[in-house]
Amino acid sequence: MVDWDRVEDLHNRGWDWDRIAADPKVGYAPPRGVSDAGRALRTLYVKRVRTAGPRNDKPASPRATSKRTDVKPKWTLTRVFMLATPLVGVWFAIALVIPSPVGIFLNAIPELGLILAVCAAVLAYCLLKTDKRWTPVFRGAVAGGVVLGLLLAGVFGIGGVLAGYPTLTAITTPQPNNFHKTSNALWTDTATGHGSGLPVYFFFGSAACPYCSASSWAMMVALHRFGNLTGTYYDTSSSTDVYPNTPEIVLAHATLTSKYIALQVSESTYTGSIQLPGFANAYQQAYYVAYDSTGSIPFVVVGGVYYTVGTLVNPSSLAGYSPQQVASSISTQSGTPWTAIAPAADWLTAYLLKVDGGQPSSLLVGTVLSDYDQIS
Repeated sequence: MVDWDRVEDLHNRGWDWDRIAADPKVGYAPPRGVSDAGRALRTLYVKRVRTAGPRNDKPASPRATSKRTDVKPKWTLTRVFMLATPLVGVWFAIALVIPSPVGIFLNAIPELGLILAVCAAVLAYCLLKTDKRWTPVFRGAVAGGVVLGLLLAGVFGIGGVLAGYPTLTAITTPQPNNFHKTSNALWTDTATGHGSGLPVYFFFGSAACPYCSASSWAMMVALHRFGNLTGTYYDTSSSTDVYPNTPEIVLAHATLTSKYIALQVSESTYTGSIQLPGFANAYQQAYYVAYDSTGSIPFVVVGGVYYTVGTLVNPSSLAGYSPQQVASSISTQSGTPWTAIAPAADWLTAYLLKVDGGQPSSLLVGTVLSDYDQIS
């Protein structure tokens, strides 16, 4: 005999009729010759409702009635992660595409990515342990998670804008000499409340890092071509890291007097071991978060449009030289150090010319002009 109370209960839970008919507790045996048991049971159910109204074969007790109508769905672990997974997933996707300002306070990679992976793993485990995988309650949890994800991403994005962070895109295109091009607006020195609208050259690094040390010479040469660079001093990288005691010119306190380029540097001057410095403004942090999620150095941004992560000059090419010897090689434009530094200096010069309108035009000659023409 069919247990119509159970049929009613399973139907209210969102079970399909084939599944209800197959449930052994329902006790439904289709007539001989009937191939679609679910459809046959549904027909009987509809006839029963039409002829008998809301009454069942046996009256439901007050307790049973209360259970069906008064008790709200419980927040099971499955339901919680049906909500949490799309919430974090939507937030992660938006923060990945718009790393600033949405991903500033909680980065898409690695923070949100790790949280999403945990949520997805727990949800997968829960789904393997239950046969209730797409009920109305779970569908509501997923929809709620999507809405909350959009809401949270919006809140963090608005908070980032109010805090002064720029809107940056994660979409980039490769450029020559390991640079990348973004579709961001030009980053000028007026973005942080002062300056005369000059494109910003931003260097982030550490004096202890041999790759920063080797690259510093190319930066010095390129920046000198656009004005007068002062406030620098000689040093060497960490003696305990790879390429120990690589000669360098420290740019941490450098000042560039120029009509074309504005210089911003965030560099740790401690040479005992690599230490990442802080940021002087929201723009510096935003670019670092958006384009250097691995935390590699040196990190260089040219006008907010071009950036590169990693060494510009191979430290091995300066091994055994003192800072004074490297400076002398640059001065005479001869010798092994100059041969290693000159190509990187020319590429930096070309990228700086790309963001400042090609000024001074006197620099657009020889190798620099050739490099300039290759940059889009």
